[in-house]
Amino acid sequence: MGISRRSAASSLVLVLVSVFGLGCSGRMVAPPADSGVVPQEDGGVMTMDGGPEEDSGLPPEDSGLPVDSGPPDSGPPPCACPAFPTTCTAPVADTPTFTPSGGMIEQLFDVIACADSTLEIAIYEAEWDCISGAIEAQLARDPDLTVRVVVDDDNCGPGSCVIDEITPADRVTVVRDDRSGLMHHKWVIADGARLWVGSANWTERSFCVDHNDALVIEQPEIVARYREIFERMATEGTFGPVAPEEPTTAGAYTVYFSPESPTTMAPAWLTAMVAAIDGAVTEVDVLTNAWTRTEISDALVRAHMRGVRVRAVVSHLYADDAPAQALLAAGIDVRRDNVHDKVLVVDAEVVVTGSANWSRNAWSNNENSLWIADPGVAGIFAAEVGVVHGAARPVEAM
Repeated sequence: MGISRRSAASSLVLVLVSVFGLGCSGRMVAPPADSGVVPQEDGGVMTMDGGPEEDSGLPPEDSGLPVDSGPPDSGPPPCACPAFPTTCTAPVADTPTFTPSGGMIEQLFDVIACADSTLEIAIYEAEWDCISGAIEAQLARDPDLTVRVVVDDDNCGPGSCVIDEITPADRVTVVRDDRSGLMHHKWVIADGARLWVGSANWTERSFCVDHNDALVIEQPEIVARYREIFERMATEGTFGPVAPEEPTTAGAYTVYFSPESPTTMAPAWLTAMVAAIDGAVTEVDVLTNAWTRTEISDALVRAHMRGVRVRAVVSHLYADDAPAQALLAAGIDVRRDNVHDKVLVVDAEVVVTGSANWSRNAWSNNENSLWIADPGVAGIFAAEVGVVHGAARPVEAM
């Protein structure tokens, strides 16, 4: 299998740590306001009501139903698979990249091309043979390289996933999460020392159509924590729920993992996000996909009412849900676009990203919430939100 296009501010860290104890099968481009696509949430089960034929096949990502079943349309692939590097060029750490433009696929390829001994991959959806082909190319180039992959069986069942096609098969181990909750991560650890992590699935939609974010981390304690979670999944078969654990903080980074027990309790990362918004002084930016929890929208409205500038971009599929509509009713500039991020930026000092959607289902899914208390990184994210917000369509009142 070759590489080809598929044909078919540090202070807020103290706040978030201190609150721990408190409790895509068709191309979707700006559906009209009256499309009828209304994701509903009932006891953690997402359903789709109404909507045109092309959109009714696009369930929310964390519903447990497939989101991507192929390229975004029946025509040519929406973006080209770049050439896999012939040599290792180490990616720049602590610098975010974005899709559909912004260097993310090249960043991921650099991580893979520099892997010498191991690749440890946790990926919710793996459908684009561009990326699996890159892994295969690196395996062919380095006979000592081994690959372990953890996937979710809802989107990567045995024999139905490009991961299963990578050769030589004796150097690739695939572990599937068959729980009702989802293994929803999106990360790669190379040689136990370099972490690529963000919001993008390995699909043409994620890399070519939707807006996503990722960055490379080489902070040893943070990489080690991700490896610990990977080993639980890959070796012990432990996906959750697990007992509540404190977040890991090292350098500018803090990472939360969930689920926690009981899964009816708000995860610590959500409680920390509400506290961070309540502590905002100047501005809060939002760029997010599956958003149904009102705790966050309530906090954003409170911030807006005390004079904090709030701007938000939500996925088209969630523009009619309660959180986006609450922002609109409060007079907040909320817009809609093809976004798959899970990004919150507070005062251009702290950014939250990772895999966790702001939904009830995320409470029982295997998720990571990555916090970065670095004004340089947060400033890049805030600027990107500004670009996306400027090009997005206003959300309409229901």
